[in-house]
Amino acid sequence: MSQNLTTKKLKLKNGLSVLLIEDHKAPVVSVQMWVNTGSADEKKGEEGISHFIEHLVFKGTEKYGVGQIASIVEASGGELNAYTSFDQTVFYVTISKQFAEVGLDVIGQMMGFPKFESDEIDNEREVVLEEIKRSNDSPGRQVSRLLFSSVYKKHPYGIPVIGYDRIIKKVSRKTLTSYFTSRYVPDNMLLVIAGDFNSKDMKRQVENYFGSFEKFKLRKVSRKKEPKQSQVRISVKKGAVEETHFHLAWRIPGATHKDVAALDVLALIFGQGDSSRLSQKLRMEAPLMNSIGASTFTPKETGIWTISGTMNIDNLEKSFAILQDELKLILSAPPAVEELHKAITNLESEEFYGMETVDGLARKAGSLETLMGDYNYFVKFLKQVKSLTPADILKAARTHLQPSNMTLVMMTPRNEKEAATFLKSWHKSYAKTYLEAKKVKPAAGKKIPKLKFGKPTVAGKGGEKLEKIQLSSGATVIFRPSYATPVISAKAAVLGGLRIEDQKTLGMTELLSRVWTSGTKKLSEAELQTQIENMAAGLSAFGGRNSAGLSLQMLAPFEDEAMELFNELLSAPVINKQAVEREKHMMLETIKARLDNPGQVVSQMFIETIYKGHPYERDVYGTNETIGRLNANSVEKFRQSMVGSKNLTVVVTGAVNRARWLKGLEKASSAIPKGERLLNNFKYDGPRENSFDYKKMDREQSHIIVGWKGLTLTDERRYTLQIIQSILAGQGGRLFIELRDKASLAYTVSPMRMEGIDAGYFGAYIGCSPEKGPKAIAMMHEEFQKLIDKPISEAELDRAKRYLVGRHDIDLQRTSAIGSGILFNEIYGIDPEETFHYADHLKAITPGDVQSLARELFTKPAVTCAVGREQPW
Repeated sequence: MSQNLTTKKLKLKNGLSVLLIEDHKAPVVSVQMWVNTGSADEKKGEEGISHFIEHLVFKGTEKYGVGQIASIVEASGGELNAYTSFDQTVFYVTISKQFAEVGLDVIGQMMGFPKFESDEIDNEREVVLEEIKRSNDSPGRQVSRLLFSSVYKKHPYGIPVIGYDRIIKKVSRKTLTSYFTSRYVPDNMLLVIAGDFNSKDMKRQVENYFGSFEKFKLRKVSRKKEPKQSQVRISVKKGAVEETHFHLAWRIPGATHKDVAALDVLALIFGQGDSSRLSQKLRMEAPLMNSIGASTFTPKETGIWTISGTMNIDNLEKSFAILQDELKLILSAPPAVEELHKAITNLESEEFYGMETVDGLARKAGSLETLMGDYNYFVKFLKQVKSLTPADILKAARTHLQPSNMTLVMMTPRNEKEAATFLKSWHKSYAKTYLEAKKVKPAAGKKIPKLKFGKPTVAGKGGEKLEKIQLSSGATVIFRPSYATPVISAKAAVLGGLRIEDQKTLGMTELLSRVWTSGTKKLSEAELQTQIENMAAGLSAFGGRNSAGLSLQMLAPFEDEAMELFNELLSAPVINKQAVEREKHMMLETIKARLDNPGQVVSQMFIETIYKGHPYERDVYGTNETIGRLNANSVEKFRQSMVGSKNLTVVVTGAVNRARWLKGLEKASSAIPKGERLLNNFKYDGPRENSFDYKKMDREQSHIIVGWKGLTLTDERRYTLQIIQSILAGQGGRLFIELRDKASLAYTVSPMRMEGIDAGYFGAYIGCSPEKGPKAIAMMHEEFQKLIDKPISEAELDRAKRYLVGRHDIDLQRTSAIGSGILFNEIYGIDPEETFHYADHLKAITPGDVQSLARELFTKPAVTCAVGREQPW
C-alpha cells in the first residue's frame, strides 16, 4: 500500500480476518467482505449455487426484510453490490463516512444472518434463470464459456460461474444453507474497510457487527487437478452472429508462480493499448479486426495467457496470417528496451490511479490478500517486474506459448467444420513457426534503467477552489486543483457534435472522435500512441449529440510532456488519411455488429422513434451511404467549423501546475480562429400519439423500452426528474422491487434518462423471457401511473435525495469525474460550481413537485419498442 495510507491487519476471536485502510482524501468509506469460496469450490450438483447465494443474501436477514437492505443503503446515499468468481465471492458497500456504520451493519447481516426463506429462494430462482438466458444471448459470453470448458476438462474452472439452469431450477434450500454454513464461515472470510475513518473506532464497530458470527466448521474442498495438456484443443461454435469471436489460449501457472510477472509484461507489450504490437498490426495499420488484445488470467490454480479478438469472418485468413507473423517475432527475439520500459511504467502507474477511489483501494487489497496472502504484494510484484530484462520476456514466451499447450476457440457464422479445418491448419503452421523461432539465438539481455515517478511538481498547494479565466483568445479555462493524488485531468470541449451534422454527413462526429488524435505535425499516429502510453497516460477525443472535444489523464511527473501533446492536438492536429479510412471501415463493422446485441438494437429503435424529426434521431454512427462520403478533408473542415476559441472551454483538475497550463493554453487557443459560440436550437414537440415498434430477433430474451418526452439540460425540473429516476432505480427502487424482487420478471430492469439542449427522454428498460413481455410492459406502466396518481412519501423522497447526493459524492472521488462535471455544466450554460452544490438543488423538491412532473410527462404519448422472438403486445 502507498506510504500515505495507514493499514492495520487484525483477526477477531471467531477467526474473521480484518484489514483496515485509513485514507482521508475523500469523506467516503468502502466496506467489502471477501469470502474465500467461489464456483470452483462447488461439488457436482451444486454448480452455480455460489452465484445463487450471492443473490439470496440480499433477500432478507434476521434484521432486514426483502428489499430493506438495498433501501437502507441507498437511503444513506450508498451503493451496494456483489460478484462471484471462480475463487471468491465479494460483497461491498461504498458510502459516505457519516453512514459508514450502515455499511458495516448490512454487510454483517448478509454475511452472518441471512434467512434463505423458501418463497424468496423460488422468486430469486427465476431471476437467476433470466440472467442465464441473458448470458446465452451474448456472443462474447458464449465464446468465453467455450474457452474455459475447452481449457479446463477436469478442473472446475471449466464450469460457468453462473452455473446451469437445470441445477438452479431444482436446487433445494437445504443444499443452499448447507453450502453457506460450511463455506461462508469466519475462518474463510476477509473484511476489508478502506476510507475516511479512525482505525481505533472502526475496530470497535467491527467487533460489534461481526464478532457474533457463529464459528461454523469450514468444509475442506479438494479441487480436481487439470492434467497436463499435451496436444492442441480446438472448439468451434456456429452462431447467428455478425461478428466472429475467437480466443487463442495457452495454459500458464497460477498467480504465485515466478513467471507471472514476465507473462503480464508480455501481454502488455503484445496486446494492450493502441501502441501494442497486435493493435498496431491488426487494428491501426489495417482494419482487419474490430478488437484485438492479449491478457493473463492468473487465479489460484492454473491460468491462461490469451489472445482475444472479434472480426468480420471475411478477414479470417489474412488476420491469422499476420497474427502468426507477430507470434513469430515475439518468439524469435526479445522485445525492445523501450517496450519493456513502457510496460513497467504502465504497471507502476496502477498504484497511483488506484488511489483515487476507496473502493479501488479495498478491491486491490482484498484481491491480493485472498490470492497471495499479502495485501501489500503489489510492492513485491513491482520489484519482480523492474528486475526483468528483455531476455526474460522472450524466455517466458518460449516456455509457455508452446503449440501443444494451446487451445483455439471460435464462434462464427461460418460452417463449423470449415472453421475448425482452418484452425487446425493454422495451428499446424504455428507449430512449425514456434520451432523455427526457438532456434533463433537471442541477443544478450540487459536490465533497463530504473524508473522513478518522482514527486509531483506543482506550483503551490492551496485549497480546492474553482478558478475561471477568460483568455485573450476568447477561450475559457477553468482550474480546480487538488493534490490528494498525483493525478491530473484535462478536458476541452466545443459545442456542436451531431446537432450540426446534415443528412449527407451523418457519422461525422463519431469519425472525428476516432481520428482527432491520429497525428500532429511532429508525430505520426503510431508515434503519438507510443509516447502517450510511455507516460501511462490516456489521451483521446470524444463526440456526442451536443459537443466534441479532447480528454487527457496523466500523472504529475509527466505533466509537461502530456500537456504539450494535448495543446498541439487542440490547436493543430493532423487528420491522418489512413486513419480516416480505417475508422470508416470500423464504423461500418460496428453497425453490423450491433445486430448481435438486441439491447443496442432496441435502444437505437427507441432513439429514432422518440426523436423523430429532430437531429437527435440520427444514428451517431451514420449510415453505410453517408460514411462512404466522408474523407480526411471533410473531417478536418467539420472540426474547424466547431473549434474556434470563442466556442472552446478547457477544464484542468488535479495536481496541476496552473502557470504552465495557462501559458500553454493561451498559446494554443490563440493559434486557432476565434469563431463564434455555436448556439443552434431545434424545435421539438415530442411524439403526438402512442407508438409501438417491434423487430423480430431469435433470442432467448425480449428487450423492451417504454418511454416519453423528457426535459432539457437547463430545465430546473431536471433535479425533480432525477428524483423520479432515483425512486425507480437501484436495488431499493420501485422497478427493481416490483418487477424483479416480487414478480421475478427479469434480471435487468432500470429507468433510463437523457437531457439534451432542446430535447430529452425518460423511460424504462427490461430484458425478460418472451412470455413475460406483456406483463413487463403492463407493470412498467403501472409504476409510472402510481407516480401520477399518488404523491410519494416524505420518507421515499428523503431516500431518493440521499441516494443521489451519495452517488454524486462517490463519483467525485475521481479527478476526471470532477473535470467532466465542471466542463459540461460550463458549455451548456449551467453554473460550473453546481457540481459542488448538487445537494442544494434537491433540498426544496417536494412530493407535490414529483407528482406534478410525473403527470406532465407520463400522461403524454408513449413510445414502446421491443426486440425478440415474440411481439409483446
